[in-house]
Formats: sequence, structure tokens, C-alpha cells
Amino acid sequence: MKDINVINYLNKSGIEIPEYINLSAVSLPSLENKSTEIKNIKNKKKHADMKFTFSNPDYSGLGDKFEWAKSCIIVSYNYGENYKTNIASSLGNGAIARFAIEDYYLPIKRFIDQLKLHFDKLNLKTQEFIDSPNHYDRLFFQKSGLGWQGKSSMMLAPGIGPWQLIGNLYVEKEFKPFEEKTYSCGTCNLCQISCPTGALDNEYQIDSTKCISYWLQSPKIIPHEMRIKIANRFYGCDDCLLSCPPGQNKFINFKSSNEVDLNEIINMDNKNLISKFSWFYVPKRNADYLKRNAIIALANNPRSDSYKLFERLLDASSEIIRLYSVWALWRVDKLNTINKNNFYKSENSKEVLSEFERLIK
Repeated sequence: MKDINVINYLNKSGIEIPEYINLSAVSLPSLENKSTEIKNIKNKKKHADMKFTFSNPDYSGLGDKFEWAKSCIIVSYNYGENYKTNIASSLGNGAIARFAIEDYYLPIKRFIDQLKLHFDKLNLKTQEFIDSPNHYDRLFFQKSGLGWQGKSSMMLAPGIGPWQLIGNLYVEKEFKPFEEKTYSCGTCNLCQISCPTGALDNEYQIDSTKCISYWLQSPKIIPHEMRIKIANRFYGCDDCLLSCPPGQNKFINFKSSNEVDLNEIINMDNKNLISKFSWFYVPKRNADYLKRNAIIALANNPRSDSYKLFERLLDASSEIIRLYSVWALWRVDKLNTINKNNFYKSENSKEVLSEFERLIK
């Protein structure tokens, strides 16, 4: 049977490929297996106790998951076009990383759902993996010819750089494999230079324990030195992505930004806050972690009266909020406004008391 190019096949089938979607395909079985690579990262503790694909590397890193699958269609979505900058400059405002401005997986989900419906009508089996812990989404990316792994550990593509998300669809139909390319970063290491925490000191591997994006999604107590480096970031960090030459384009609008009012975030009802940023990963869907981020960012980029909000938050019911409010008062040089006697009488959290005692010295 003549090999079928998946793009030509979709065109003949009347399925339009949406703007900013790129496609490729690999033949199966592929003999691709990234399980050892994932395990090595985990063994070196570079994953910072994240679960996701690290929970079951033997399966998530396995390329040939299904005996019935003859091809895997790789779908990448370029979310880097026509965007507002993530740089928040106004006092009291925080920045959202470009990758988190909205749910950029939705275009991939909609398109793959369309493909699944098409193949289902032909009685062909499919299995999709979109932002799934059961599949290493980059597994076939290089083999498919879509791009290469950068020194930032991100997947890069010509003219797009790192501004893309990836989905995979296993299908019981044979498609012509695309040719693997020989792209590379060469001598460029701008991503490593731009990282504010040294999380990319080792080429092609990120140390998540040093990554700001990780800490802004972690339920753990954020180290003191990391809180300073978070600066005014409310969610995510994409300095390494911004610095990547293949991803720099003429569409950046520096006159318009995606900054958020941190006071508004902190004062928002928890249920409404989770709803407002429903696509964010938030530990246990607990909005206090988003408010924690906002407190840190506000303490690093305060208005003249921000300390009054931090003082009020010392009476919050949430231990998380009280702990970071203590630090925030220290950060804006207002820790001495706390009445020690009253504080020790009213505060019953060992964590909060420990934070106060460390900073009051």
C-alpha cells in the first residue's frame, strides 16, 4: 500500500488544519523509549518531587504503548503569535508568564477530538495524550521532524522556538513517517544566561528545584532566597523562553501587558479566584497558594501602603497566608510594626512563629 502523508490525507478528508497547528507523524512500532531518561532525572532529584510523568516512567516514557497502533500523529500548537508581554511594570502589579495567559491546550484538544471523531467513523482505534502524566509529550517530537530539544530542555521549532505545546494521537492507521531533521542550538546558550536562578546550568536538563515556575506551583514552603528571585511574578517564569532566538518575533506588543492587580487577587473570594484561573495548576485547587504567590510578588513590587494589607492578613484564617504575610512585612521593612506580645498570644502555628523568629533577629 502506498504511504500516506497525514497532512494530504486530512486535506482530502475535508479536515482543515487550524492556524498555528503543526502536524507530523511517526510509524509504529518506533522503538522509542525515554523511560531511562525520565528515571535519571528522578534519581538525581532534579524533578523536585513532581509526580506527572515521573510517577510511572516505564509507561510514560514508552513509545510503543499499543500493539494495535500503526502511527502516532504529533500535534503542536504555536501559542507565541500576537501576544501581550508578560512584563508587569506598575507598582502593585504582578506578571503572568506567557505560557499561562490562557489554556493553550484547548486548540490541541479541539483538533484531536475532531481527528478522533473522523477515525471513529472508520472504526479505527485511537488513543490521545494531551498534557497527560501517562505520556511524555515530547517523546516523538524530534523523530517526527518538528524540531529539536533546546538547552533549556524545551522543544524548539524553526520560527516558533519554545512557544508551543504538544499533543499525541495514536491511531490504527499507517501514515508515512516524516523525516527527522538535524536542528540544534549550536553554541547558543542564551537560555542558560537568562535564567535568574541557575536552573539551566546543565545543558538540556532543567533542575526543577531551582525553577521559579516550579515553586509557584508547589505546595511546599518556598525557600527565602527563591522568594526574592520570584520578583513580581504571580504565576510562571519564562525568561529562558523569551531569550531563545528562534522564538523571538515581530509580534511582541510591549505597550500592552498581562499584569494583574495583586491586591485584587489577595482580596478575592477563593472560589472565584480558582475559577478566574481555572487552567492554572494549583495544589489541591487551594486558592491560598495563588494568594501566597500574590503576597510574594506584591512584597517585591509594593505600593507605598501595601504593608497595611500585610498587617491585616496576619489575622487571616489560613496559615499559608499568615506565614507569607510575616515575610512580606519583613521584605518591605515593616516587620517592627508587629506587636510581639500580641502576636505570640494570638499565633498558634509553629511554622508561622518560626518564620517570625527567624526574620525578627
